[in-house]
Amino acid sequence: MCVSILPFVPIVLSQPILADKSQVEAWFNGIIKPVKERGKTLNPELVEAEKKPRIIKVMQGGGEEFDTITKAIESVPSGNAKRVIISIEPGSYKEKIRIERNKHFITLLGDPKNMPNLTFDGTTKQYETVNSTTRITESSTLWVLS
Repeated sequence: MCVSILPFVPIVLSQPILADKSQVEAWFNGIIKPVKERGKTLNPELVEAEKKPRIIKVMQGGGEEFDTITKAIESVPSGNAKRVIISIEPGSYKEKIRIERNKHFITLLGDPKNMPNLTFDGTTKQYETVNSTTRITESSTLWVLS
């Protein structure tokens, strides 16, 4: 006979999950303070990375620095120690997005009112399960599309 005893672990939520999306920004701003206010509690590397972020713009068909997200990511040097915000214009981007382990502090940003569509048609037969995804993030990266 096999007996399994699972300990009771209470789940505590310090902040409620909001059902009304219109309240999310105010909720977020009430919890997350600017880096200047939280500097002493954050990792020093993160505080340094947030000083003077670099903004890279991506637009399909040209008109900005890059026409693909992949090219923008490739432009970030290995061992990057500063925040790089890749601002993605609206459109449908069909590409495999990979942020390698040595490319840190990359943020992908889209317009919340007209979000870019990121797709890739890889299959598990072609790439195996893990590598068939549209986006792979290996680094210490903040991923934002908002």
